[in-house]
Amino acid sequence: MISLARAASDTPRSLPASHGLRWWADASRWLFGDIPRLGVWVGMLLCFLLMLATLHWFPVLGSITANLLAFVFTGGLMVAAQTTQRGQVPRFADLFGGFGPQGGALVGASLLLMVAVLAVAGLMLAVGAGTVIAAIASGVSSQDFAMPSAAAMRIGGGSLLLLLLCLLLFVPISMAAWLAPALIMLRGASPVDALRLSLSACQRNVGALTVYGLVGVGLAILATLTFLLGWFLLLPLAFLSTYAAYRDLFEDEIEVLDVDAGPA
Repeated sequence: MISLARAASDTPRSLPASHGLRWWADASRWLFGDIPRLGVWVGMLLCFLLMLATLHWFPVLGSITANLLAFVFTGGLMVAAQTTQRGQVPRFADLFGGFGPQGGALVGASLLLMVAVLAVAGLMLAVGAGTVIAAIASGVSSQDFAMPSAAAMRIGGGSLLLLLLCLLLFVPISMAAWLAPALIMLRGASPVDALRLSLSACQRNVGALTVYGLVGVGLAILATLTFLLGWFLLLPLAFLSTYAAYRDLFEDEIEVLDVDAGPA
């Protein structure tokens, strides 16, 4: 008998743009196919958000800890997503699955991302301070200090360029972070490999990623219009659709021939 199985691929696939919608559709089918599955997911996400919100009450150290643990919890949610995709009800304990053997790799990837974010923030501050100083110096040298609007326009233009630079630099960081927890938890990838593969997958599938993002924005608007109640469904869908993307990009479907060991 021939059956289908999934095998991990070392290279992310290049998919049509329509797959960005398919990831959301798969997530919806998995989540809403069974009421107990939906209940467990809502409970896990409420606990997840409550713990992170509690940590953010503590200045600096609490925020750093929350950012590190968010990656660890996301790893656990990828295990729950895999269980859900198989038609089973995930365990609430799956939320803490990232604290197992792969916990160190998840924290390591989160630290690398944090360093990248801090580097971009430092660059922004340096460029921003340079823009303001240059605008003031130019105004003084050209006697524009008598016309504050001229200096303000220079600073405003520099700030706009700084914002665009910020967006450009944060895009690859977000791409590297997106699928990294799934790659670490489900494939045992190292922090560097997970971030690299996630970035590569996004770069090879800009069309699908764009469709996925646009659908996500639309769903976020709808969730907000329901007095934020829709977010109780959108958040589980977001994690499940991330797993759907990982599965579509990194796992290949293969045929397996089952051979009987002997006569019955």
